[in-house]
Amino acid sequence: MVRLLVVLIITVLATSACSRTSFFYHRIPTLINWAIDDYLTLDRQQQVEFDDALDNLLEWHQTEELPKYVDLLDRVIVRMDSSTPLRVEDMATWQAEADTYSEALQLQAVRSLAGLIPSLSATQHQELRQALDKKQAELESKYVDRSDERYRQDAIDNLEDNLSDYLGKLTNTQKADINAAAQNIIRYDSVWLARRKEWFDGFYALVTNPGSDAEAALLAFLTRSERAPAEEYVHNTEVIMQAMVDVLNARTDKQNRKLISKLTNLRDDLATLIVDEPEA
Repeated sequence: MVRLLVVLIITVLATSACSRTSFFYHRIPTLINWAIDDYLTLDRQQQVEFDDALDNLLEWHQTEELPKYVDLLDRVIVRMDSSTPLRVEDMATWQAEADTYSEALQLQAVRSLAGLIPSLSATQHQELRQALDKKQAELESKYVDRSDERYRQDAIDNLEDNLSDYLGKLTNTQKADINAAAQNIIRYDSVWLARRKEWFDGFYALVTNPGSDAEAALLAFLTRSERAPAEEYVHNTEVIMQAMVDVLNARTDKQNRKLISKLTNLRDDLATLIVDEPEA
């Protein structure tokens, strides 16, 4: 549930290039409850506790974290609107900083929601197990039987879609850069699926037997889960990041105007969501 919650919040922010960020941000509790319903049916008291914890988590996020996002975007906008070519090192630095925000969100989510775990019943444990197994089966059905050609085409489509959201229509040169990168990625889905199943099994084991300190147990589990990424993942990340740099450095004046507009709108939307800390 913790990882799902973090993913949903990050996804809302990441997809705001297409939509009003504030509209979706204020609907995060509804979106999360819909997602949780796919895994667990909470009783009335659990729902009250979950809603209170989620409200506190989002208040913390708006107060403590969103100012950091705005600061990062300010620096990205200045860099992207300069005439200096973008470097892979720039992208890597921004990604590393964003990763720290995701980690902080995950830690705070654990602190907010871990208290719910000991209250889950045997029936809810069974419901969770069935939901996790169903999700794993869906992932395997979606990815395992893909041909190598389909795998690479999916990578091309995803990267083109993500970049065109910010740049508009891509040029033939930019599409060629993306296609060349796709030929250099290493197939990774079998490794990812195996790790996902391991994570599901480990999470279920923790939920059914959290011990005397559910928060500490969950933190320990998530720390163990954040092991070194697979070599294939590291390689693919480097290839994709280089492709993104190549495409961005080849952007036209029109694409640059759209990019800066998108980033500025995102920055301004996040700024309106910031909640000042109450005075002592």
